[in-house]
Amino acid sequence: MSKKSGIIVLMLIGILLTFYFWNKARSNSREEVDKIKIGMVTFPGYAPLYLAEEKGFFENVDVQLVRIEAIGDLRSAMNSGNIDMYIATPDIFQSTQTQEPPGTGFLAIDESFGADGIAVTKDVNSMADLKGKKLGAEPGFPPYFILQYMLNEDGMTLSDIDFKDISSQDAGNAFVAKQLDAVGTYEPYLSKSVELRENSKILISSSDLKGLIVDIIFANDDLAKNKPEVLKAVADGWFKAVEYYESNKDESMLIMANAFGVSKEEMIEIKSGLSWLNLDENKNLFKKSNAHNIYTTFNLVGDILEKNNSNDARVDAADKLTTNIIKLYE
Repeated sequence: MSKKSGIIVLMLIGILLTFYFWNKARSNSREEVDKIKIGMVTFPGYAPLYLAEEKGFFENVDVQLVRIEAIGDLRSAMNSGNIDMYIATPDIFQSTQTQEPPGTGFLAIDESFGADGIAVTKDVNSMADLKGKKLGAEPGFPPYFILQYMLNEDGMTLSDIDFKDISSQDAGNAFVAKQLDAVGTYEPYLSKSVELRENSKILISSSDLKGLIVDIIFANDDLAKNKPEVLKAVADGWFKAVEYYESNKDESMLIMANAFGVSKEEMIEIKSGLSWLNLDENKNLFKKSNAHNIYTTFNLVGDILEKNNSNDARVDAADKLTTNIIKLYE
């Protein structure tokens, strides 16, 4: 072999080795990307997560959004490791029997702002006026907790009314048909019930109850303890999506509407009843010295659920919420 040929062979070997190690490093990099499954019910209020997914705002974390329609199934999926995170309000999270609910809450993503409430006849001006009367709502949904909250404000519990366990849509229909004296439901059934039943009104809605109905992402405890960078990547994706929406509303609404199979106009109407929470709002919610902070609300919710026998596995906010992720933004 000539000297020139030897040099060419060495160069080729060098190129092949460089390509091999580059490809191996690239492969290892792909393997190291954390894959996170976030479980949720089909609620368009979670839509910015789909915007974040579409726009790549989660960056180096591979997030898969999974629809699971029952809170019990979400808990089971968390306990079995089939999902890594799930979304729930403090009342839904704590409405559990026999076992402690799984997960650590680290990010508040939306707040109901008028989307949930109680419709009554016009002669009703307080929950005390409903004592002994028929009221329908669907357990496990925010309007059901608003009902319990309002009863508690008047020194009452579910045992003081004739409560009917009925699905939200059916409850609205029953109220319109005058089979119920009041109904706890959500939009569009809330407004429609009042529109269709003469001499009725909305007694209270979530717009009157600052900080009460807030959706939180709960991560499995091992992930929360050992991989805070993954939780922050999810939070980053959410905050970027909310910011992007504010500057690109038409495009964002279309992307989010498509994710839930609704029209852009329907998505806009859904958005009118809730607020998507940004970084500053999270800082305020997770600051324990602030009014309406998430820790105080979480424990108040537990107190009310306990009074109504809606939970028997009482947990404390200090054990189920963390400020560690939000503090990373300071």
